[in-house]
Amino acid sequence: MIRNINTISGLNLENYSELEIINSWFRLAFKNEMAVALWRLPGTTEKQLVIDTQARLLKGKVDLEESRGGFLFAPFENQKMSQDFFLRAHIYYTTNQNQIRFSDDSYLNHYKIMDQLSKELESKHIDSFLHLNENSGQATSESQYLQMVENALKSIRNGTLQKVVPSASRKVKLQHRFDSLETFERLCSCYPEAFISLITAPGLGSWMGASPEPLIELDKSKMFSTVALAGTQAYYPDISLQDATWKQKEIEEQALVGRYIINCFKKIRLREFEEIGPKTVVAGNILHLLTTYTVDMEATNFPLLGSAMLDLLHPTSAVCGMPKAPALEFIKEQENFDREFFSGYLGPVNLSEETHLFVNLRCMQIGREEATLYAGAGVTEDSIPQKEWEETQLKCDTLIDVLDL
Repeated sequence: MIRNINTISGLNLENYSELEIINSWFRLAFKNEMAVALWRLPGTTEKQLVIDTQARLLKGKVDLEESRGGFLFAPFENQKMSQDFFLRAHIYYTTNQNQIRFSDDSYLNHYKIMDQLSKELESKHIDSFLHLNENSGQATSESQYLQMVENALKSIRNGTLQKVVPSASRKVKLQHRFDSLETFERLCSCYPEAFISLITAPGLGSWMGASPEPLIELDKSKMFSTVALAGTQAYYPDISLQDATWKQKEIEEQALVGRYIINCFKKIRLREFEEIGPKTVVAGNILHLLTTYTVDMEATNFPLLGSAMLDLLHPTSAVCGMPKAPALEFIKEQENFDREFFSGYLGPVNLSEETHLFVNLRCMQIGREEATLYAGAGVTEDSIPQKEWEETQLKCDTLIDVLDL
């Protein structure tokens, strides 16, 4: 149970701006060594925030159907979800209703927390604090990436792989005045149809992103949905989506992701699903091909579909490759960095009776003086190495365009 609280101890949130309140929550969480997640769902304006007040986050597999409300943050390689981190919604704040909700196990501390929040608001500080780790690994050079793609093509030609998604890391210097929440706001403004997120936690560091790809969504009406999102080309606003043309390479790459999802349905003997697409969609400065798959969990009598499909889907062929095991082995051997949370998944679980998990794409890890950006490109038998390198750089531009470098 979560209790609603709008005004406590004389503190009226209506007297403060949205940015002032969110800034104050971040400072409060940082000073108390708490983890905080801030996000905005695609196609909405509401920002949502959860704070886990415990010193140590829950770690391990999360049951989507039975879990308490919170925010799930999982790495790319999570060994059957044993490495997933869960931020419990001890504090849950939503901007549209300007509402603060406390969970039962943190309710007794709400006066203390609200007193701290009041002091942070009165201080009028505009800087938000983040938990920062030193970035690991090196940036991927163009020559390194081109060689990776050549190696991937050899594995495809000898029959070891059908597809693999090698990724590149890119480091950029941050301005001394870098402000994470201002950057978050710019992402929200520039990419209204993306999942915008900012997570900071002791030991995990800070990650920000603008993901275009839902992994699993469960809504109030018991509908399940997932997508096949693949194929990439630059987006030019003066050209309509109806006039976008796709080469065989991109069409086949997206079809592989769709077949992967359908095979996951087959593994759990689910035949009743709706498939819509593929269609061309915009994701920031990029076009993709998108196919949506939906399932009525009540009509199919499959109430545990969310957890079942999460087990099967991650990592999808859109971020790993096919077959999964050799593609994953190729990535581990060839990439010169640990992906950590890049191409993992994240999002709210059982908040407002819904779950929204997204693949952690178009993301960056925030360091003390620099940020590390990540992007991948799907390699198939028709790939041209230079084109794949250019695709990774185009995807990184999603974040660079708002960093005010």
